This record gives sequence, structure tokens and C-alpha cells, in this order.
Amino acid sequence: MDDANPTLELTLGGLIVRAAARWPHRTALAFDGEQLDYAGLLAQARLYAGCLIDLGVRKGDKVGLWLPNRPAWLHMQHACAWLGAVVVPLNTRYKEHELPYLLQQSDVSVLVTADGDPQVDFSGTLKAILPELMSGQEPREGGGYASCPRLRHIVVDGLAQLTSGLLSLQDVLQRARARSHASVPGAPAGVEADDPFTILYTSGTTSKPKGAIITHRNTVPHGWSCAQASGVDETDRILLSVPFCGSWGGLCIPGMAFACGAALVVTASFDPLETLRLFERERITFWPAVDAMTMAVMDHPEFARHDHSSLRGGWFVMNTGGRDGLFEEILAKLGARRAFQPYGMTEINSVALYHRPDEPVAALAEPGGWPALGLEVRLVDVHTQVPLQGPGQGEMQFRGPRVTPGYYNKESETRAAFTDDGWFRSGDLALRHAGGRIQFLSRLREALRINHFMVSPREIEECIMELGSVHQCFVVSVPDSKLGEAAAAYVIPAPGSSPTPEEVRGHCRRRMASYKVPVHVRIVQDVPRTPGPHGDKAQKGKLREMLLAELGQPGKATR
Repeated sequence: MDDANPTLELTLGGLIVRAAARWPHRTALAFDGEQLDYAGLLAQARLYAGCLIDLGVRKGDKVGLWLPNRPAWLHMQHACAWLGAVVVPLNTRYKEHELPYLLQQSDVSVLVTADGDPQVDFSGTLKAILPELMSGQEPREGGGYASCPRLRHIVVDGLAQLTSGLLSLQDVLQRARARSHASVPGAPAGVEADDPFTILYTSGTTSKPKGAIITHRNTVPHGWSCAQASGVDETDRILLSVPFCGSWGGLCIPGMAFACGAALVVTASFDPLETLRLFERERITFWPAVDAMTMAVMDHPEFARHDHSSLRGGWFVMNTGGRDGLFEEILAKLGARRAFQPYGMTEINSVALYHRPDEPVAALAEPGGWPALGLEVRLVDVHTQVPLQGPGQGEMQFRGPRVTPGYYNKESETRAAFTDDGWFRSGDLALRHAGGRIQFLSRLREALRINHFMVSPREIEECIMELGSVHQCFVVSVPDSKLGEAAAAYVIPAPGSSPTPEEVRGHCRRRMASYKVPVHVRIVQDVPRTPGPHGDKAQKGKLREMLLAELGQPGKATR
């Protein structure tokens, strides 16, 4: 029960204090060959808090973190939690047309970023959105730039040459050390569990991104729950190779590690060969990953040369397309016997539904499971919004202390996100089985409505991917004069294979109800994709528009 959770009333700062008291000399963080124990993790939180105090950061101020995975990211996050400041994680892939809106909308006053990264031109992007930096001008008197009026300081980690208007993180740290933390509170006093901890921006496919407010109570107790559900304890070594800027990488995975005293092994970015080396060198026991990562690791030509026998579990999400039998491969080839597919979203935590270890493999392979502690879930009829009783299919809605209180400075969007009786609308279609287990089916906006039947595109995709000649498949809906809507499949062939539309449709006819058989099949080498913190996702809206334009129905592209 949630009442047994020892972290229920803790802030993230309190969680670090608890971990340092219980496991002071156990490894908390490993990165690039360096290790830091829990006592050191607490010391870094206080040192970085001193840095922020020197920059004028106080409780409630917004601190943007726009830098790759590295210890400084976590130390800044912990420092904010210590002071009651609010972290605004920014995806390293954001470009100059995205950053100004996010910095303004979130009211960021201090931005922490990086320089010299081989993959991202942080300084070039900043100079494009803040032309004052190009001219060497200081921020305006009282702080602020023309395009980001609340932004007072920009702190850069790894700065090779100081530019006017920028501060070196190393210099700021040195000043904080010299002051011996004199101004840093001895404990995270004045910070409450219901205070905002972070603002996480959800990708805006139809409008500007929305920043979900996440309180300490929303997320800190969830780490302990995830550890309990996953069988993770202080003997585990968790590999974190997804970005800190997402709820998975920045909240759930570190929170789970620090709640139970496990070691968090962090990589700057994902690389399949480096992952194999870390499995062996660091004796990794638990790996949260997405399908694109697991396929790259298991398909790597050096897979068999590296020892991964220490791996015993993980969270594995099929969010970029997957392939037939991938979950079974993870169990058999990768050896992660305690693995499952969780379900989640930014507003309710990334592992909001998780499985029980005694469930059969067929159930573990289905995304979803049982509500995490601190969450209730109900299914409602997608047309009438009446709650369903017993088994059935409907929209998932959530409530409880793990649910966001709303979106930052977005009152109308917050009202629209909740029902009149206080349930958060997920916008996702799910199936409740006879025993009560919840299975995620699809986004409601992607679900097909064929002859009054609600059909999950994933069901058709998985059927088509059973063909050995198919690598990936993406199904969208198109208007149909007979069915109302019909399925259309974009099929990516397996290497060396040449499936035909007739072969695909014939397989579906043998395996599925006739109304689910795709009316249109297109064989393609790839599909348009959107970069994301957990892998590049297929742009199904773009696929639908492409097909409608091909069919001469461009005016019907928006459902």
C-alpha cells in the first residue's frame, strides 16, 4: 500500500538526505569512469545550491537546464530542489525557433547550458536567439534580454572562451566553494512536498508545447514505488541512457535509484557498442530502454562478444515501431527476465501502469498493467464519457497524488485536461481485461473507427509485423465510403526482403476480421519521424496527409 512508502512526504532534497544517511559510501552515480557515493551526492547538491544563491535564485524561481546527460545536470536539479526553485528541463534537440517560446513561457531566470558538445551547437543557437551575445552586450540593466526579458544569467559548463553575458560554471562553483556554503540552508527547509519541483514540456503536435507542473509529491514517492514493482534494491546497478530532459530519464529512473540506494550509471548519449561495454564493465542489472535502443544493441555485430549476464530486468517501451517478437527477444537473447512494458505520460509519471512479476510473458509484453501507488485509473466510454464497469474498452482517466495539478500559465488547457469530477483525461484508448489489468491500445486521435468499431492501429501493425519480410509497420486511418474509415498501412521491409501489398493484405485476411484488413498498403523504405528524448517517433499525421493527397482527398487530412 502507498501508506508503507517511506518517501511519501519527502521533497527531492529530503530524498537525497535520506539516501546519504542510509548509504553514505555506496555508489550513487557513475559517469565516464568516475564514481560518486551518496555522501558526495549530497555534498554536490549543497555546493550547487550555493552557486544558485550567488546568482540570486530563490524559492519559486525557474532554472532552465539545457545540456546533455552529465553529473552537473543532476547536481543542478538537486540544488533547485534544495532551495525550492523550479527546474525547467529543455531538450537538447530544441532549435532556435523553439527555445525562445519555452524560455519565455516558463519564466526562466537562470539558464544552465553547455559548450563544446560534438552533437549540439548550444552556443550557436543561443547567439541566434539572443543577438546581444553576438555583439558582446551585457544583459539589460536589471537583467533580461530583448527576446527573453526574465532571463538574468546564462551559466555554461565547459566554456572554452568566456563571452560577455555568459558565466562559467567552473568559476561559479569556485566562488561557492570559497564561501564554504555559508548561505546554503543546512536542510531543504521551507520546501514542501506540494511545492512545484519541475515543469515538463509535452511535445506540441497541434499547438504550442504545454508545461506540466510536477510537484515533489507527484514524483518523489513514485521512485520508491517503481523500485518495489521492479524488484530493484541497493544491490542494483541501473543504466540510464535516455535523456535527463524527459520524465523517464530525469524523474522516474533517478528517483527509483535514489529511493532504494542503487547505483545510477549514466551515459552522455546512447551508443549500442558503448552500452554493451557498460553491461560488462559496470555489471549492469537493470536497463530502462525503448525499442530502437534494444534492437540496436541486440543486432550489433559485437553483441555475442560482450558479457551481459548480470542484466536481470528493465522497462522496455515499444514507442518507435518495434518489430515482431521483440519483447520475447529481450527475455531470451538479452536475458532481462524481470522485464515489462510500462505505460505512462508526462502528466502522470512515466511508469504509471506497471506489471506484476508473476504475470505470464504474453501479459508482460503488453503495454500497461496495474496502477502505480498513488494513482487511480478508470475507463470511460469514448462517446458518452460514462465510466465503464468491468471489462471493456475506453479512454483512460487518472486521479491521485501522482497527477499533475495542471499546466504552467495555461488555465484553459488545465481546465480542458480534467473532467468536472477531477479525473485527468489521458486521451488514450485502453482495454480492461477480465482480471482488471489495463492494456494500452493507442492514442485516441490515432484509433480507427471502422463500421462503428474502435480499432487500435497497433493490433494491425503487430499482425503485419508477424511476416518475416516486414521490419516495421505503421497504420493510419483514411476516409472510406463503405466503412466510414479504413486502415492504411505503411510497411518497411526487412533487410533483403520485398513484401508486396497483396502478401500483406492476404496475411491480414487470414489473421483478422475483414474490416481490419488494410484497404491501402504502401511499401516504403522509411517514414517521416519526429525526434524525441526516447527515440524518433513516426509522424502518423504526416503519413495520413501523404496518403490523402495521393488519393486526391487533401481537404480531409485533419480528422
